[in-house]
Amino acid sequence: MDTKYIRHGTHMINNDRDGYMYSFNTTPGYTFASHLHKCHEIIHIIRGKMLYTVEGNEYMLSDGDIIMTTPDELHSFSFPNELEYHREFIHLYPGFFDKIPDIAAMLEAREPGRYNHIPAEKAKKYGLDKIFEDIRESCKNPTEETDTIVIANVMLFAAKVHRMLAEDAPKYQHATSSSKANFIYRYIDQHFMEDVSVASIAETMTMAPTSAQRLFRNETGMSIKSYLTLRRVTSAKNLIMQGQNAASIFSECGFKDYSTFYRAFRKYVGMTPNEFKHIYDDKKR
Repeated sequence: MDTKYIRHGTHMINNDRDGYMYSFNTTPGYTFASHLHKCHEIIHIIRGKMLYTVEGNEYMLSDGDIIMTTPDELHSFSFPNELEYHREFIHLYPGFFDKIPDIAAMLEAREPGRYNHIPAEKAKKYGLDKIFEDIRESCKNPTEETDTIVIANVMLFAAKVHRMLAEDAPKYQHATSSSKANFIYRYIDQHFMEDVSVASIAETMTMAPTSAQRLFRNETGMSIKSYLTLRRVTSAKNLIMQGQNAASIFSECGFKDYSTFYRAFRKYVGMTPNEFKHIYDDKKR
């Protein structure tokens, strides 16, 4: 694989407080378990389709989308298929905001797990893609002015996001373009705790299971079964974060037995239910 790697910033390894870091690279799609950063993270997806979960809320991301998280938001991501993943991101550490605290206030002007996702069309409408282009170009061949250019663009990004949330937040949410694919999303969201399957969902739509599968995969990049399992796992994560015992919730989330639940949770979260509970409990202390 031809890996492009651009990296620049004032952040130093083993320093969880100061500076920023910009990176552009290409990697295979992979699964990253639920985790927290010590920084604000803003990711611009150049190419790739992925499922990103923030505080239990799921976002299906694709080319041109932006996803944002704060240091307090637990998040994870996974890829439905093998692919080459192109992205650029910027990390903003707490010390970055000391002289410009208004940026942090603008980036945090939303509830945790809400409005993390900026769809590609919104990124273009507000010029957020152009801001990333300016940062990318300035970091390719750094000069004395590069840090100033990055800081100015981050301020502009925060201001535009703040305006976008004020103007459009109630309106924009991730959605597929196909009404039938949207029906499958909604049906799973409403019935995942029941004994549903690909066949029963397809029957509800008066479609053959293979046709429903093909439609959903073409639209989202993942199978109906994968999304159903992910939705159940997300529900389990939410119940664990609410303080429920990991060993007693599998049936509430639609799993028939604990072993199936355990395997699915470990596959999509990257850790066992109890390990996830320990991480979340540590986060709250």
